[in-house]
Amino acid sequence: MNHKENEYVFPGEVLCAYEEYIPSDWTYVDEGYVKASIAGRIVVDEKNKSISIQANNAPEALKKNDLVIGYITEVKSSKALVTIKKIVGNDRDLIAGYKGYIHISKATNDYIQTLHYLFKIGDIIKARVANVYSTDYIELTTSNNDLGVIKAMCVNCRKFMKLNKETHRLECECGQKDTRKISVNYGGLKE
Repeated sequence: MNHKENEYVFPGEVLCAYEEYIPSDWTYVDEGYVKASIAGRIVVDEKNKSISIQANNAPEALKKNDLVIGYITEVKSSKALVTIKKIVGNDRDLIAGYKGYIHISKATNDYIQTLHYLFKIGDIIKARVANVYSTDYIELTTSNNDLGVIKAMCVNCRKFMKLNKETHRLECECGQKDTRKISVNYGGLKE
């Protein structure tokens, strides 16, 4: 190990070889070494053989059951890809490039054939974290009524659409009408 426990380190500093400890909070592996991804004090967990960084001003790491805000970047028939931008209730935006996905089985409680009916590229969504596998592989769910699309973009003109409360369909000023997996909080965010 290159540093002692509780020693202050800066981003990019080598903490140890990957064979010594596995990376945990705010650490990563680069060319066989565990490095700090944020400034802070070293914390070693001998039981689990892991090393992490404790920082006073660190942004929160995503965890299971967190509510998040993100936008749809790609839609496939059984999976929608999401860039996660914010944890609901936290004033600070996420600085890490968290990538998530919504599987068709986690999108709604109803049966659907394809996710193309529920999400479109550019839609802003509110979702719950179902599982965190890595920062690039976070499983999300939108099956509750308060989860789903909170702002939808028109596929024709790319303007945000308004919700017709009577028909429960989205309408754009260009005349386009569409459906999505709409949150009961559509048009705003109620935390």
